[in-house]
Amino acid sequence: MPDYDYSLVDAAIIDAQSNTQRVLREVLARLGMKRAETYGSVRDAADMAAAATPDLILLDIDGEEAEALRLIRRLRNEPDTRNPYACIVATTWQPTPLLVMRVTNAGADDLLVKPVSPKQVQERLAALIESRKKFVVTADYTGPDRRKSPREGAQVPLLDAPNTLRLKATNRWAHINARQLMAEANHFVNEQKLLRISVQVAFLIEFAAIGLTARPPERMAVEHVARVPAFLDDLLRRLDDLGEPGPAESVAKSLKMMAERLRLHAESGAVAAEELESARALARDLMRAVDTARPLDAMMAEVAAAVTGYRTRLEQMAQAKAEAAKAEAAKAEAARVAVATPAANGDAAKEAVGS
Repeated sequence: MPDYDYSLVDAAIIDAQSNTQRVLREVLARLGMKRAETYGSVRDAADMAAAATPDLILLDIDGEEAEALRLIRRLRNEPDTRNPYACIVATTWQPTPLLVMRVTNAGADDLLVKPVSPKQVQERLAALIESRKKFVVTADYTGPDRRKSPREGAQVPLLDAPNTLRLKATNRWAHINARQLMAEANHFVNEQKLLRISVQVAFLIEFAAIGLTARPPERMAVEHVARVPAFLDDLLRRLDDLGEPGPAESVAKSLKMMAERLRLHAESGAVAAEELESARALARDLMRAVDTARPLDAMMAEVAAAVTGYRTRLEQMAQAKAEAAKAEAAKAEAARVAVATPAANGDAAKEAVGS
């Protein structure tokens, strides 16, 4: 294993247990890390993102799971984060499949199981330095690429995110322009967000269309169209950050008002077909305004494929749930019969004795 120099690395340890804080700090110190701030709760570390985001964050996920996951998402996505590409390693005593999925979907790099050993930490840091995953940007996620197989549909470009841990540990920090590196990465993320949000909004409206025309409108359709305004708020903020509002801004504002109107009408039980078609048209206009280089037909094909795939997954989940319920019912019936059979046999034996 290469001999890394951690003396310039800034680290943060967020853990409610003081003993775990002490152990982790000692482990980092043994590796040569001189600056490791400790926080007793996620709330205590809330200002860390805007103040000076560290190169490495060790974050306990057990005590405040919801708050910890929100912090990870904030570090990755909020505009006030100084270093949204910091290496984030969550720590836990119980790595359940559900917890692993939640941590991964929030944007963490890795999950470390307690109790930790110096060797474990050293190996994880080496992996983050030598083979960190590239970042992917979607409408609602920024972080290490989560896919284990090639992505379907349009190929989403990946970002070799600035890795300040690697730059400092390999003594390259003094030879690069960190500010320019961050600015270029942030510009890439903003542009990708605009593209992916425009497609996501079109997907949400297209998926909701059938359910919104039902009488009464389907609840899932209403929930999906209700998500549109928040995505458009993010898109408008990013347009402003890039200083490129243009036609996309007016289309996004009109579409936001239309989506809010669709939700209100759906909740009252009536969605006019012409309103729905207007929303679809605005969604197409937004994709066209955001991505002038890509043919609209290709973007619409991506949306249609996403809707079809999503509906298929929902049907498969519903079928699996029904089959599981059926199997559980059969199991309960078998148990009931098993309990009843000995009793019936006992009654028959008593009758035979009595005769």
